[in-house]
This record gives sequence, C-alpha cells and structure tokens, in this order.
Amino acid sequence: MNLPLNIDLQQILLHALNFVILFAALYFLLYKPVKKFMDAREQKYKDMSDEAGKKLGEADRAVAELEEKLDGMSAEAEKQRTAILAGAQEQAAKRIGEANDEARKIVEQARDEAAAIRRKAVSDAEEDISRLAAESVGKAVMESAGKAFDTFLDAIEKEGKNG
Repeated sequence: MNLPLNIDLQQILLHALNFVILFAALYFLLYKPVKKFMDAREQKYKDMSDEAGKKLGEADRAVAELEEKLDGMSAEAEKQRTAILAGAQEQAAKRIGEANDEARKIVEQARDEAAAIRRKAVSDAEEDISRLAAESVGKAVMESAGKAFDTFLDAIEKEGKNG
C-alpha cells in the first residue's frame, strides 16, 4: 500500500509500535522509579515539614505553659513577699509595742524611785531639822539655864554683899 508522497503505512505502524514499546519500556524502567523516588522524597519533606510544625506547636505550647507557670510563680512570689512584709510589719509593731511597754515600765520605775528618793530626802531633812531643832533648843535651854544659873549666882552674891 502506497500512499502519496511515498508514505508506507506499514512503516508508520511499525514506528508507532516501536514508539509505544519504547514508551512502555521507559515508563517501567525510568518513569516509575523516578516517580517513586520523587514521591518518596516529596513525602519525606512533607513528613519533615509536618514534624517541624508539630514540634513548633509543641514548643509554642511549652512556651505558653512556661509563661503561665512564670506568671503563677511571679504571683506566688508577690504573695510571699506581701506575706513576709506583713509579717515583718506585724513583728515590728509588736516589738515597738513591747519597747513602749518597757519604756513605760522604766519611766514608772524611775518615778517610783524618784518618789522614794524624795520621801527619803524629806524624811532625812525632817530628821536633820528635828535634830538641829533639838540641838538648838538644847543649846538655848543650856544658855538660858546657864544665864539663869549666872543670874542666880549673881543674885546670891548681891544678897551676900547686902546681907
């Protein structure tokens, strides 16, 4: 069968068959393994990407959890600081109260001691005044007795001269 332009249909069919065989052979020998390799490689990178996304999500959750714990710890530390400060203020107020009580006791004791010293001084002064008065009266009585005796003696002398 000859077609115009000297085209042989049998030759075309043979070439087409060769092309199909070559295409099938290349498909099974090259395309499938290359496609399999490329799919495996694509899956590997997809798995790596998924795993990285998972790890990134886990890291974000861990960061959020740690920030929450940090906030909790900060709040707890603030509570403890407030409690310690309140305890210290309470203890300081207690010690100030104790110091004021002790100061009042010391002042009261000093007043009592001052009153006792004053009473003793007044008592000693009264004793000294009494003693001095007694001595003065004794001297005065002695002087007056001495004058009376001198007067008596003078009187006797006068009578003895007159009599």
